[in-house]
Parts: sequence; C-alpha cells; structure tokens
Amino acid sequence: MHTRPLVVVTLFVLLLAGSATLAADLARQRTMFLAAESALARGKTAEFAKLESELRDYPLHPYLVHAALSKRIDGASAKEVRDFLATYDDTPLAAQLRNDWLDRLARQKRWKDYIEFYQPARSTARECTYLDALIRTGRADEALPQVDDIWLSGRSQPDACDPVFDAWTKAGQRTPARIWQRIAKAMYAGQSQLAQYLARALGSNDRKWVDTWVDLYRSPDRVIDDAARFSKPHPYREAMLAHAVRRIARGDGMQALRYWQTLKTQYPFSDNEVAQTEHYIARNLVREPGDAAYAFLRSIRVGERDEDVHEARVRAALLREDWPQVADWINAMPIGQRSGNDWQYWLARALEATGKTEDANAIYAAVALDRGYYGFLAADRIAADYHLAHAPTPVTPALVQAVAGVDGVRRARELFALDRPIEARREWEMTTRRMDASHMQAAAKLAEQYGWHDRAIFTLARTGYWDDLELRFPLEHADLVAQNATRHGIDNAWIFAVMRQESAFMNNAHSHAGAMGLMQLMPATARTVARQVLKRPPPRRSELLDPDTNIALGSAYLSQMKAKLGQSDVLATAAYNAGPHRVTRWLPPHTLPADIWIELVPFNETRGYLRRVLAYTVIYEKRMGKNPTRLQERLHPVPPDLGLLGVADASADTAG
Repeated sequence: MHTRPLVVVTLFVLLLAGSATLAADLARQRTMFLAAESALARGKTAEFAKLESELRDYPLHPYLVHAALSKRIDGASAKEVRDFLATYDDTPLAAQLRNDWLDRLARQKRWKDYIEFYQPARSTARECTYLDALIRTGRADEALPQVDDIWLSGRSQPDACDPVFDAWTKAGQRTPARIWQRIAKAMYAGQSQLAQYLARALGSNDRKWVDTWVDLYRSPDRVIDDAARFSKPHPYREAMLAHAVRRIARGDGMQALRYWQTLKTQYPFSDNEVAQTEHYIARNLVREPGDAAYAFLRSIRVGERDEDVHEARVRAALLREDWPQVADWINAMPIGQRSGNDWQYWLARALEATGKTEDANAIYAAVALDRGYYGFLAADRIAADYHLAHAPTPVTPALVQAVAGVDGVRRARELFALDRPIEARREWEMTTRRMDASHMQAAAKLAEQYGWHDRAIFTLARTGYWDDLELRFPLEHADLVAQNATRHGIDNAWIFAVMRQESAFMNNAHSHAGAMGLMQLMPATARTVARQVLKRPPPRRSELLDPDTNIALGSAYLSQMKAKLGQSDVLATAAYNAGPHRVTRWLPPHTLPADIWIELVPFNETRGYLRRVLAYTVIYEKRMGKNPTRLQERLHPVPPDLGLLGVADASADTAG
C-alpha cells in the first residue's frame, strides 16, 4: 500500500544526493582549475601538467590547453596549432589562438604559413598582413585588387597596411582621382589632418584646394564670405561648398538654408549634390517653427528611398499639428515604411483630427493589437484593452535539459560561476547562434533558470518569440526596487522599465561612454547624486556594479530629474538618457501633446528610449499584478517653458 510513495521518495532522495555529489565535484574541479592556472602562471609546469590531466572531463579543460599553448606560442609547431584549431573550433578560443599564431608568423615573416592559417575577420591589420604575404609570395595579382577598398577609407589605417599600400602605389593604383576620392571621404569623416597628409601626393594647385576645404571645415560660415576663393572651377568645388552647408545645418538649420539658397544660384551643383544637401537641411529643420522652414520642406523632392526625409516632413507637420499635411505626407511614404505601427498610428491621429473618425478607429484597432508603445497609444484613443497576455516559451523540460548538456553551454555556466562574464558571454553567443529556434528558446529558458536574465532576454529575442512576459521582463531585485521607489516617491514599474532598457539586468554592464551597472550610471552622475540627493559619500567606480548602490543612485537620479522637470515622467525619462540640459533645449515653441513632443525629439536614440521605457512601464505594472496605468495618463502636455533654463547638467549622458 505504501510501496509506490516510498519508491518515489527514495528516487527523489537519490536524485538530490546525485545533484549534491555533482555540485561538489564541480566545486572541487573549479578549485583545481584555478590552481592549474596559477601553476602555469608561476612556471610550475609539472604541477600544471598533473592538474591538467585530472581535469580532462571538466568543461573548462580547453581553457587550460589554450593557456598552455598560448604561453609558449613562439615555440609551438604548426601541427600543434592545427590540431588545437580542429579540436576546439566550436569555442572562442580557436579565434584567439589563431590571432596569436598569425601575429607570431608575421613577426617571423613566415608568409606561406600566414596564408595557410589566415581567415577573414574584423582586423584590418591582419587583412593587410595577409595581402602583404600574398605579394611577398608572388601572388600580387590576387592581392592588389583587394587593396582599393582598404585604402579608400576616410580614416587612417594601421601601420601593417603600409607595405601593401606601397606595393599598390608602385603598381600605379594611387591615381590623383583616387586620392581625391579618399580626401573627400576623410573630410566627410572629420579627418582633416588625413586629408592634408594625402594632399602631399598632389600638385600645388590641388593642395591649395585641399587647404581651402580644411579652412571651410573649421569655419563653414566662410562659404559666403570667401566667395573669391571659389571663383575658379574644380571637380570638388561644389562638394566642398555643399559639405560646409551641411556642417552649418547641424547647428543652425535656418542659417544653412539661407546660405544654400544663395549658393544654389551661383554654382552648378549636380542633381545628387542638390538632393543630398537639401535632404540634410530638411532633417535639421524638423523643429523649426517658422514659415520659411515649412515652405522649404514642402518644396523639396523626396524619392522612394529617402525614408529619413519622409519622416522629417511628417514630424515638421506634427509640430504644427497640420493634420491634413500629416496624412498626405504619410500616404506619400513608401508602402513598407508607412505600414509600420508608428506611421499608422499617426495616420489615424490625422484622420481623427480631420473628422474621419470611422477610418481612424479602424486603424487604431489594428495598431492596438501590438504590445508596444504605439499599440498602447492606439488603444487609449479608442478605450480598448491593452494586449498583455503572457504565454510561456513553448519548450519541453527535456529539450531544456538537453541544451544544458551542450558543451558550450556548460563552459559558459562554469565561466559565470568563476565570475568571468565576458568570456562566459562569448561562449554563450557562439554556442546559441549555431542553434535553431527551438533550441535557442530552450537556451533562453535555461539562462532564466540560471539567473542570467540578459542572456535569456537577448537569446529569446533572436527567435522572434515575444509573448513570454515573465522571461522578457524579470522582476529581479524587486525588494531593492520597492525600497527605493518608496523612498523617492516614484513608481516601481518605472525603475524596472529603466533598468530593463539600460542593462537588461546585467549587473556588470559597461557602455562605450563609460556608464556602469544595472541602471547605467555615469560615474560623474553617481558622485553628484550621492552628494546632492542621498547625502552620502561618492561611490567608487567598482561600487556602481553593486545592485544595492546602483539602484539607490539610479532611482534617486530619476526622482531628481522628475522634480526638476515639472514632475513629468516623459521629460524625466528623456533626461535620464540624454541629460537635462538637452531636454530643456528641446522644449517646444508652444505647448504640445506629449506623444507629438516625443516624436520630435531630435536624437533617434532618445526617441526610441522613451518609447521603450514608457511601454515597459506598462508591462511591468502588469507583471507586478497591478492594473496598468493608461499611457495617456503619463503623457501630460509639454509646455514651452518650465523655468528650467538654469538647470545644471549633472549627468553627462547616462545612456549605455
């Protein structure tokens, strides 16, 4: 009678015992692995060899083999390297060893071996060395045609390219026409010193023209004042003038327009130069309220491929709430562009404003099916429910277990356990990118189980499955979020949404700009907020990777921005990304609905950031079991003046 339950209990106990034994074995192997690395670093080869031999079944054994071979790379044989690359080609270690080996071959001038082992990668220096190897082994006819694209760069190239460029030049490939091509690329890239260096190979007249272009780059307003310098023709004269106008447009669209309207009548610009310049000016006139700017936007020709200009025109019409023009310009977009939920929402807004309510509501209903920013806005317009249904990722426990046994996944897990997140993520990315959609979904579920929320989010996203709200929007650090939300009087969901956008819950996240941690704080911002808001000592950089410190400072900064910016969630969110100094400059010329103001934010990054954070705030309220606040309740009209022109920017940019 009690046999079956007893068997089940016994099996369960055995499974627990087995798991405990496995965990103990892994812990022991980790200790041995670290000891082996230490022995190798200290030159204790016998000690290392003994430990390495005992770790053959440990997931990170390839890292020991790689470390040992890398340490003696100068004395390694080609066979050893070939064998390693063949055995471990499914790991990031293969590329690392190949690069080390190639660098050694280059130092030793072993050109035939270099050609054998070279594989195209992202290194221009190694690509040039490969081409140099081809030339040195009598295969210049293969190498020289590949040099053009490398040389024709707007930026300086690595020193390793110099021998290849010399051979290419001796072969008569560096013509004046190509030199001017590269000078133009350099000037467009802001590399005026490179342009002047390249000019040394030109005649004196051309060198003077390059100097003229550099002067224009530094003082673009001289495009009108120094008209005499442009009295004689030159193949690049019009390009120089148009480039100067575009540089002016970056800071003052109306000034650029005035200059352009003068220059256009004086010089024979090509159709392409006219289109490129006018489109550039147009993109910088979106927020200009005057009649002259709007008249110019109405006058320019826009082609099928000019999607940025199509969008700029619509946004200029939105600034004026010129709804008939909004509808006309959206309908003039290429069908693929205007079919997106963003422009369908604005088309519906235009139809609604012009009395075509039935047509507008039909579009709103279609857009409202989307679980995102525009979907929520559309649902608000017709008082429809938000689509927030959760559906777990459709994978079986057996498949998840199978993925857990994949070598690359096991290596990633061990690297995470050893607190080596960069190497772990490399393993994870390389392994999962070779999987089909179902195995990738299983990997995402596995990452969730391991607490690697960023890997879970990004891996699932690559499969296009969006309905698993629990996996995609984790409630990690909920207690810390709640404490800080209460302390600063702001929404838990807002903090979660910012954290989800900034780092996807990656504790050790670093941005290229220097932002750090879960809420991607710049160190300068963190120090200022610590002193001014939290009245605590400034944190060390390393402390910004601590969730407790990072969430406390990030939440305080959100609260500070909201207080300074009229208690507006929208402006505070924009300030968190771009800095309050920019947000105050972006205030509209007259009061605007918040959805229009967001559409007019001049930074693509900040515009997308706002949309995502606002949408994530809705989803996080749902995740926390709340009845989500309607988005329209957060989108208060944005006035032209909040009396904040003196607000100091303590942040630099916090965006990661």
